[in-house]
Amino acid sequence: MERSPDPAIGSRDLPPAESLWQAICETVSGFILIVNREREIKYCNRVAAGRSLNDVLNHSLLDFTTPESAAKVDHILKDVFADGAIHSLETSGKRLSGEISHFLIHVGPIIVDGRIDGAIICVDDILALKKSEALLQHERLVLKHLLDIQERERQLVSYEIHDGLSQYLAGAMMHLQAFEHASSTQPTNRNLTDALRLLRAAVDESRRLITGLRPPALDELGIIDATESLVVDARTDVPRVTFSHSLGLGRLPPYVETTIFRIVQESLSNARKHAKAQSIDVSIDSVDELHVRITIKDDGIGFNPTHVPEERFGLEGIRQRSRLLGGEASIVSEPGTGTLIQVTLPLAMHLHGSS
Repeated sequence: MERSPDPAIGSRDLPPAESLWQAICETVSGFILIVNREREIKYCNRVAAGRSLNDVLNHSLLDFTTPESAAKVDHILKDVFADGAIHSLETSGKRLSGEISHFLIHVGPIIVDGRIDGAIICVDDILALKKSEALLQHERLVLKHLLDIQERERQLVSYEIHDGLSQYLAGAMMHLQAFEHASSTQPTNRNLTDALRLLRAAVDESRRLITGLRPPALDELGIIDATESLVVDARTDVPRVTFSHSLGLGRLPPYVETTIFRIVQESLSNARKHAKAQSIDVSIDSVDELHVRITIKDDGIGFNPTHVPEERFGLEGIRQRSRLLGGEASIVSEPGTGTLIQVTLPLAMHLHGSS
C-alpha cells in the first residue's frame, strides 16, 4: 500500500516558521504584500528608501494602481478569493514616489481553517526589463529597415547594370562581331580580337555583379532558380556543390525568399573563401506548412565558432536575418570537421512591429 507523503519530510531541519518567513522576505528582490478581502495592505516586506511602512500599511492596494490597471488588479484578487488558485498579471502601477512603473505580480490565497482569509502578492518591478525589450525591439526594427534599404539599393544597382552598362557592352560587342564578320576575308586584326575578348569578359563580369547584387531570377522566377545560380557560381571554386529542395512549385513570401537567398549566398561565400572545401551540399526543404529549413553543409577545415574574427560579420548576419523573421539559426563546426549551417524560418512574419 502506497504511503501518503509526510509533510514534515524535508522541513525537519528548517528554522522556525517566523525566522524562515523573515529570511524569505528580506532575501527576495521584489515586494511581498499581504492584503485582506477588503484589499487593505496588512504586511509589506520593504518600502523604498526615505519612505515608511505607514505609507503602505492599511492603505488599499488599489491606491497604488493606475486608472488603467485598477480594474485588472481588483479582478485578479476576486479570482483568487473565488477559486483559491494562483494568478499572475503584468500591469502598470505607482511607486510610493508617485512615479508610474511596470510590475509583474503573482497572487495566491492565504487559507486559514479552510477559508481564504487573504491574499499574498509577490511584486517585481520590471520597468527596466520592459525598457530593454523596447530598445531591443527598436534595434531590430532599425536593422530590418537598414536591410530593406540595402536590398532595394542592390536591386536598383543590379537593374542599372542590367539595363544600362550590360546593354552598352552587348551592343558594342555586336557591332564589333558584325565588323569582324564583314572583314572575314581580311587577315585577322589582333586589336579587334583583343577588343572582343575584353568585351566578352566585361559582359561576363556584369552578369556576375548582377547575380551577386540581386539576380533577376529571384524576382522573376523565385528562390529555387536564384539558388541554382549561386550554386553554379560556387562550382568555380569548389569541385562538388549539390542543391536539392522539397518546396513544390509555389512561391514563398518575398521577404522569406530574400532571406533564404542571402543566407545561402553568405554561407557559400564563407565556404569558398575560408573552408577550403571540396564538397558543399545545399538544401531548402519544407518542414511543415508553416516553416522552411535551409541547410548548408561543407567538408572544409571547419573552425571554432567562439573564435571568429570580429571583422567577419557573415555568420552573425545569418543569425540576425533569421531572428528578424522569428527563425532559428544553428551553426555547428569544429576544426577539421567541416561546417553545418541550418536555419529554420517561419513562412509568416513574426517580427515585432511589422505589418
